[in-house]
Amino acid sequence: MTAIKLDKFGGMLPSWDARLLPDGQADFSLNTYLFSGSLIGWRQPKLLHQLRDSATKFIYRIPNRDTNNTAITAQDGFWVELPDADSTVMRTPVVNDSFQRYYFASPSDVPKYNTYDRILNGDPSFILGIPASGCTPGVTVTGGGDTSQLGYQTLTPTGGGQDYRPGNQIMLVPIVPQGSMLLTTVHFTPQSTNASLNFQAVCYSDLNGKPYQLIGIGNPVTGVTQNIAASSNFNNGVSVISNAVYWIGIAFDSAFYMMIADGSTANGSAFSNTYANGPSTQVDPALVVTGPTWNMWVDLLGQSVFEARSYVYTWVSAYGEEGPPSPPAIVDGWSNATWTVDLFQPPPEQMANRNLATMRIYRSITSQQGQGTYFFVAEVPITQAQYVDTSEDNIISLSSQLESLFWYAPPSDLQAIIPLPNGMAVGWRENEVWFAEVYRPHAWPSNYTLTTEFPIVGIGVCGQAIIVATQGTPYLIIGVNPAAMSMVKINLPEPCLHRASIVSTDTTVLYVSQNGLIQIASSGQGQNVTEGWISRERWQTLTPQKHVRAIKHATSYFAFGSVAGDDNSVAQQGFTIELSTEDQTSFTIWPQPGGHRLGYSSLSSPNGYDIVNVQVDPWTGVGLLVQNGGAWYYDFTDQAPIIVPYKWRSKVYQQLSRKNFQAMKCFFTVPPNTPAQVDRVIDEPQPELESNQYGIIRVYVDGMLWTTRELRTSGELLRIHSGIKGEQWQFEIEGRVNVANLQVATSVKELGLV
Repeated sequence: MTAIKLDKFGGMLPSWDARLLPDGQADFSLNTYLFSGSLIGWRQPKLLHQLRDSATKFIYRIPNRDTNNTAITAQDGFWVELPDADSTVMRTPVVNDSFQRYYFASPSDVPKYNTYDRILNGDPSFILGIPASGCTPGVTVTGGGDTSQLGYQTLTPTGGGQDYRPGNQIMLVPIVPQGSMLLTTVHFTPQSTNASLNFQAVCYSDLNGKPYQLIGIGNPVTGVTQNIAASSNFNNGVSVISNAVYWIGIAFDSAFYMMIADGSTANGSAFSNTYANGPSTQVDPALVVTGPTWNMWVDLLGQSVFEARSYVYTWVSAYGEEGPPSPPAIVDGWSNATWTVDLFQPPPEQMANRNLATMRIYRSITSQQGQGTYFFVAEVPITQAQYVDTSEDNIISLSSQLESLFWYAPPSDLQAIIPLPNGMAVGWRENEVWFAEVYRPHAWPSNYTLTTEFPIVGIGVCGQAIIVATQGTPYLIIGVNPAAMSMVKINLPEPCLHRASIVSTDTTVLYVSQNGLIQIASSGQGQNVTEGWISRERWQTLTPQKHVRAIKHATSYFAFGSVAGDDNSVAQQGFTIELSTEDQTSFTIWPQPGGHRLGYSSLSSPNGYDIVNVQVDPWTGVGLLVQNGGAWYYDFTDQAPIIVPYKWRSKVYQQLSRKNFQAMKCFFTVPPNTPAQVDRVIDEPQPELESNQYGIIRVYVDGMLWTTRELRTSGELLRIHSGIKGEQWQFEIEGRVNVANLQVATSVKELGLV
């Protein structure tokens, strides 16, 4: 029996001779969708969105944030349209980003970003990254010092009189330090001489404008001389803080006269205290301050130092994106001085196109180990020209440190922004791989850059692995921190021909080379996955050799040539290659490694329009085509799709002797929305399938077209012309119906036994 039954339809294995193909494999396959084993064409994509700009070559859908409807057919979303087909869009990796920023990069424009609200409002994008000011801040230091005096050491115009003080008293005057300091010595000017007078310095805290608790005692001293200042030292110093009231004075045992510094005020406080018992630890709250303002003062030792201090400032956007610092200004001065910092605004165009809003001022603090670090001082409006810094180091050291030392804007020719795990992003230019700071897509430190031997064509990502496809060998980059990424050169000399041919899956990255489809695993293992069943010469003949754009669609590598500039020479050519390794065990097991039942199939452009771009909607994984001024999508939820006409040609069945096949039957079902069959009589040959035909079967004998039959009814007996015997028989089906099987026999009787 020599009957033939085709019931396991597969794709092409182009490197195989047509006579040696396994049963069911195709010698030619165009627009076939063979996942079920039956013969059916790809469904026609549907128009999803009419482009606003006919020059658009890249689209990106943003769902409505209020309804959060991410369905591909949602009518309340917004479409971003870009003129460069090689554009990339990354949604913000920042957790709970209230601005919902989107980042854009393409070979024809500088990297940019925009917010959800601005995109919907039609506002232009901002340039990505915050520049560093090239202007060094101006710093002026005034005042300050390590020692100072507080109190009433200078006589006023009303001063110079004397006040009698009986023995065993404590007399005090108030002071207010302007910094954290140490009280060292109390001075006063007596107006009488008393060689036996015993006295010692005291210091009290304040409560509601009156002396309160004793906090310091000076060393005892004996004897005073008229008009000569007398002094008592605090042995260990008394620590005081800024802007707090303290009472300084003396405790004494004998009567004497005291000079008055200001006769017009009554700031002095005096109360009885037995000198021999030591100063009272607490003052009676009922004490009334009625004493004159005596000529009494205190020396203070500041905790400031004469230091070299460095100031820088950064520009910050309205969204909190900070840039690198300005050149530093290094100035010497007392730490308790007044430091006036002059700031410089960015040029008006940068304020506008980068949305700069504020400046952050930082200054250096040196640790005990000699390590200098910049700490945050203040954030001021971008228009503010000057800031006065009086804060002490112990306050500033509690602030945050400068993080943005190397947070430079991305290079203007960055080719892409591709999201990575852990809040990272990657891009490239020439032979350089660039990384963004974690969760800060505006910052691209140049010291994170890695370089390749050959110019980079594109980048793919699988898991935490980055595959860099170049004009020479590919590279593998792994790591979880952009500051510590590791790169390995893969010893596989397979250049990537087309940037848009790079397809990232969960475990591998694929791209087109001149020899076939190259697969690089996340482990770094690389191979030509088609070399076992598509030879190099057949690969270059079958696939478009220009502007290939691809996606992972269903379980296949789905690719088309596209329009590039005015060149549309391959804009209606495409192909699919099955990627699923599980398919090796379905229907047929191939004798060679890497074989797949679905194999390879050619594609023609659906709708007959030039392909501009092939993309995947990131929210749904649905395949998209940009063509004829619209965004088209493949709707696999539609149970009644319109089927693209297909053409499938079987292997060459070589007989042991010359045979005459005389009859055949084709069993098929008619998909919904298929144009109705028109009854007619058509003489052979029928060169092309017409719009109102289900299908055509062509029979070839020894390479010659011998019989053409039209499919009208499933299972209908179709006669093959007699009068010829041949050794090599081949069958071609062109149609739009779902073919379950084709049966061919040498007679009608034999056909009934198939």
